[in-house]
Amino acid sequence: MIAPFAAALRDPLLRVAFLCILLFGPAGASIGPFQSVIGIERLELSNEVYAVVVTVGALFSVIASLIVGILLDRTQNYRNTLLLCVVVGICAGILMGAWPGVASFLAVHLLLFPLASTTFTQYFTLAAVATERNPLLDKDIGLSLIRAAFAGTFAVSPPLWGIALARGVDLLSVYWVIALINGIIFVVILVMWPSDSEPEVKEGSGLTFFEALKELAAKHLLLRLGLISTVSSAVGLFGILLGLLVVTTLGGQESDIGWFAGGVAAVELPVMLVSALLLKRFARLQVILAGTVIYAFSIAMLAVMPSMQAAWWLIVPFGIGAGIILSVPVGYTQSLLEHRPGAGSALISMSHFGGMMIASAIFAVFSEVFGYSGVALAGAGFSLAAAVLLYVIDGPKSKAQLTA
Repeated sequence: MIAPFAAALRDPLLRVAFLCILLFGPAGASIGPFQSVIGIERLELSNEVYAVVVTVGALFSVIASLIVGILLDRTQNYRNTLLLCVVVGICAGILMGAWPGVASFLAVHLLLFPLASTTFTQYFTLAAVATERNPLLDKDIGLSLIRAAFAGTFAVSPPLWGIALARGVDLLSVYWVIALINGIIFVVILVMWPSDSEPEVKEGSGLTFFEALKELAAKHLLLRLGLISTVSSAVGLFGILLGLLVVTTLGGQESDIGWFAGGVAAVELPVMLVSALLLKRFARLQVILAGTVIYAFSIAMLAVMPSMQAAWWLIVPFGIGAGIILSVPVGYTQSLLEHRPGAGSALISMSHFGGMMIASAIFAVFSEVFGYSGVALAGAGFSLAAAVLLYVIDGPKSKAQLTA
């Protein structure tokens, strides 16, 4: 099982992307769990203001990813664009670390972090470019390595921060760590970037910026992107509902939330790698449908479990379903714009944002009337229906027919 992944990492460009996202993960995991505490508790932002910051920041991140992706397809200047965004991450960490305050928080989380976070989709772009240039490199193996490297750090970093904070480390030091990590990434890119990775003659997409946007707005693409976003909304809904169900319905403790989520993340990592191997025997949409069935079943069962003790066994199916849903759709999403790795990778960011918005909408519509269990059942139904429809539309087709 390990051999195909070790062989893939011999590709110098994929190796750079793998190492960079392996470092990028702890930066994201450092701020993610604590951002609301810093904004609301430390800086005393109101809940409404903080919600606006999160929503606008996420929206700008998607817009920035699209713009960067389009520019990468036009210029193919992967190295310098990546370095520039990493520098933005360094500046963001230093700004908030050295001058913590409301103004710095708004500048960092509304503008700088969203721009710096475009490096996430750029690493998937590099994986796609490496596949195009290296015929021996399997695309699904490469993408799964990138996705698993990012996911694995989220299973490790938050507990380490918990230990550090318990020993008296100031919470705002997360920003200095983010600046340091981005500094290391900057050095990795400078030192390890393969000298022959840039084409001698830059042949970009040939599209103007607005032509590229028009291509992204094609009906067939938006339909499939909407369906894949609905599939992934189940993962966002799990993040919203887990704590609420554990505390209010299952009779669990707050500590159970962390152990359950950590257990799911631990199962996800090997599943992401195995999923790439499954794609050698099964079609991508078959695997996506199977993963969605498992995940929808898990969410539905969590909603009807009689107690926390009975719910622990769901960690395994949750991890299996999540590992598939979070990794396999990446290749499908990129294939919607097969020959434009920059914009194709930006679609990944769009699908994540769309998934979170759909999850929030499902929660808002169903929670007041049907309660948290009803939300879980509805979310499972929507996600499964989207996966089935996606399979009906594209399952019988070859990859080459997707954009026909």
